[in-house]
Amino acid sequence: MIARRHVFHIGGYDPISPETQLERFRKSLGTFQKTWGVTVTAPGTPDAREVSASWPAQASGPNWQTDITYEMLRWDDLINEDHSRGMLSRLGAAFVTLGNWIVTGTLFRFFYSSWKYAGFFLFSYLWIAAFAAAGAAVGYGLIWLFGMSGATAWIAGVIAAAAVFTALLHHYGWRKPINHVFDDWIFSRQYVYGQRPRMKARVDEFAKTLVARAQKADVDEIVIVGHCLGAALVMETVARALKLDPDLTKHGPTICVLTVSATIPKFALHPAGTSVREASKLVADTPAVRWAEYHARDDVISFYRFDPVTLKRVSRERSDGRPNIRRIQMHDMMGMEQFKRYRFSFMRIHYQMVMGNQQRAPYDYCMILCGPLPFDEITAVGGGVTRFGADGALLAPDASSQPQAGASVNAA
Repeated sequence: MIARRHVFHIGGYDPISPETQLERFRKSLGTFQKTWGVTVTAPGTPDAREVSASWPAQASGPNWQTDITYEMLRWDDLINEDHSRGMLSRLGAAFVTLGNWIVTGTLFRFFYSSWKYAGFFLFSYLWIAAFAAAGAAVGYGLIWLFGMSGATAWIAGVIAAAAVFTALLHHYGWRKPINHVFDDWIFSRQYVYGQRPRMKARVDEFAKTLVARAQKADVDEIVIVGHCLGAALVMETVARALKLDPDLTKHGPTICVLTVSATIPKFALHPAGTSVREASKLVADTPAVRWAEYHARDDVISFYRFDPVTLKRVSRERSDGRPNIRRIQMHDMMGMEQFKRYRFSFMRIHYQMVMGNQQRAPYDYCMILCGPLPFDEITAVGGGVTRFGADGALLAPDASSQPQAGASVNAA
């Protein structure tokens, strides 16, 4: 059993503060406690620094206890700086990105690998097209209504169209969230071309932090979680850590990588994405690093059934460890009623991968991070569904196939 675990979390393009992340984590732990019948606590406040923020947690059942240190590796300050750019600057850079993704063929590779993700890429551009069409319609309507013609008509029409376009973008820009997605794609283009030196330096700091924790050798397991775009940053972090310390996996703690709702191909499919491709291959080629990646069909902001290393489609689950690819169902995790409520709330579905489950399922973010089972066991095909009793007790492997009286696989 795992008595002590250190968790590193690298989030996606979302400027979450340590306080907000801790609040979300506690909420997930509350759900985890109800679903699995365990006892969990996450006391105190975040120990926040520029590069990371950490806090302790503890989970236990009748016959086990695991102490966890949860450490988020931060880059929220850099995202907030991106969000401060002006509307014209954002639009200009966003359309440069669109042109680049078309010219390099990256957009078409998205359609091949995941048409849903390609749709997500085009999401904000379609809103902009709709705003422009609305502005043009209003401008034309004014010209027709007042019977204008010639230069006066053109000038009035353009002014009206621009005013409507600007008003719609100002009102809906952060609500949809158009601006956020544009900033994400602008960052991605700049990062893949090496134009974000501060982000590269931040990843270097992440790698040093990982190396220092592994060398300290006072935990049983280190799990590095990458969600969404953060999965690509995890690849580079672990790859750089392996280069900084070739003995990274020999200090004692098992080094484990968990990528969920991952968008590693977002970079790797771009011709300039050499660093991410090489980092992913290095992680995959290091057998001592355990790596599991979870795919969900209903999560459109990810690459479902697509290998992040070979960049080829996979038919089903794979257990060769490079990485282990697991397919999961959102309705198994959330319950059918809640799944139907949020099915078309794409961001909510996307974030379920780093939240507590309402039902016991083969994948449970909190159980992987806080439970007593080693990474290889809890990320096996069946997960922990049959390994825990109704009261949260850990069952022996030879008894796991026989449910305890009163136990419910889908306990809520």
